[in-house]
Order: sequence, then structure tokens, then C-alpha cells
Amino acid sequence: MNPHSHEPSLAETFCRHYLETLSRHLPKKHRTYGFEYEFLPGQMLGVADMVRIDMLLEKMGGEKIAGDRLFENGMRVTFEPGGQIEYCSPPVLADDHEKIDIFLAFISHVNDEIHQRLGIHYKAVGYIPGRANFPLCLRSARYLQLHKRLSKSGSRGHEMMKGTASIHLHVSISRLEEMLPLFYFFCDLAGSGAFGMSEARRDIWRHTDPSRCGEPPCCTENLSSPEQLIDRLIRYALQVVVLGEQVPFEKASDRSFSAFLYHMTTIFTDVRFNLKGPTLELRTLDSMPPGRFREKWLAFVELAKAVK
Repeated sequence: MNPHSHEPSLAETFCRHYLETLSRHLPKKHRTYGFEYEFLPGQMLGVADMVRIDMLLEKMGGEKIAGDRLFENGMRVTFEPGGQIEYCSPPVLADDHEKIDIFLAFISHVNDEIHQRLGIHYKAVGYIPGRANFPLCLRSARYLQLHKRLSKSGSRGHEMMKGTASIHLHVSISRLEEMLPLFYFFCDLAGSGAFGMSEARRDIWRHTDPSRCGEPPCCTENLSSPEQLIDRLIRYALQVVVLGEQVPFEKASDRSFSAFLYHMTTIFTDVRFNLKGPTLELRTLDSMPPGRFREKWLAFVELAKAVK
């Protein structure tokens, strides 16, 4: 073997794959925005309750796609392991306030139908205590593995899974050059009073899994390029423990790029890069009533519009 040859490391290989994928999607003509909006059930639920809700969503016109329910207005409805219901918006242009109002009316309508027809009341709150020992409402391998991991990695991970509800805000990346300023913008918002976590939810996050939660380390680093940011995020993720194996990804049995993309979805940092879209996600807001969310959304979009 030539001692001067350079065999790319896993991080270098994944970084190249990321940049190749981005080059196929960028640039985009318009920057778009989106959200994921969770609500907590007011009572303990089980797997059978999830089936009942899913059947109601089907009757309301939701088409089954990859385990979720997709509606004609573009809204996707899914669930979290504590029975939380989650509403995911399609991409929205910055000034399309009418569409946001339609989405919020849809969310309120679905929650009301679930309450009236099934007796399950969904609450727009960020945390309900005392749910660590509630049953898992979703029994896929992903959540069983995560539940097992969080029983060992911290003291409050099961509360995170079953007793918290959040709002995630997305900004699509339209040009590679804007990725770094948007990332730092999100980091600033995550630590702010207006868009940060409540102290109750933050304490849960601090005691969930230090390898996959909290502030991404690069929020405090002086990076100079989007390529450097992608490389840093990838190197961080390679050290995060893989669900089901209890070893860092760099030592996992499957170190393919597709496995790494899935692994990235199991990292719950305050700010997260999602190659699908591609988007940056702000994951710190506690859930709140729709009226307050609308105010937060408008403020968020106005701030994000100014980031170049």
C-alpha cells in the first residue's frame, strides 16, 4: 500500500455524499418555511387508542402514507410514543398567512373531532409530569430501542418521550451559502427567551441523553463555510450512540450512508440539519395554543427573512 495515498475517512465520505445531494437540490428559487406541532393527550393512552385515532383520521380523509396520514391540504398527521399527535405542514412561503390560518383551523378541527368522537382531549402544553412509566403507544423497533437506550443514558428520557410536546420550526435552504448564517441564527433563537425551551422541559433535556441532546457543539464554534459546518455536524453524529447497538455510529455494524441518514433522525439537538428538504430545524419551542403559535410563527418568519 502506498504510504502517501489517502483513503477517505467515514466523515469525509459522508460529507461528500451530503454535498453531492445538496448540489442536486440547490439552488432553489424561494426560501420556504414549515412546522411540526405536537399536542399531549390529557389521559394515558395505549396502542388500541392509536388505532382508534388512526381510523378516525382515515374517515376524515387522511390517506395512509408511510405510516402517517396525509390530507388534501398538504398537512401530514403522525404520532409520538407517548400518544402525542403531531401536525406537519408542507412548505409555506414567508407571506402566505392565509395558508397558516387554514392549517391552524384544520388542527383545531381535528383535535375537536378526536375529543368529541373518541373522548381523547389533546392539550397544547409543553410538559405534563408523571408520565415516565406510562406505556409506549408506538411499538416500532425505533421507539423500543430508544426507550431502552433512555433507561440507561439519563434519568428523565422516558419523561421526554411520553410527557413532552414541542413545536419545530423549519427553514428550507435555498442556497448553500446561506446555510451557515441560518444555522447560527437558529442557535441564537434556541438560547433566547422568546424561542427557547421552558426551564421544566430544559431540565428533562439535560437528563435525557448527553450524546444526542442539547446544543450542537458547533453553535459556539467559529466556522467559516457551509462545508465546514456539514463536516462538523457529521463528525459529531459519528460519536452519537446508535439505537439498538449501544456503540457510536463509527463502530456500528451498518455504516452505510442510508443508515447514517436514519441515525441522524435519532439525534435531538436544539438545532438540527435535515438533508430532506433540505432544511434547518429549530426544536426548542414548547407546545402552545394555536393563537399563541400564530404569533410566534409570524415573528419567526420575519426574523428569518432578514438572514442572508
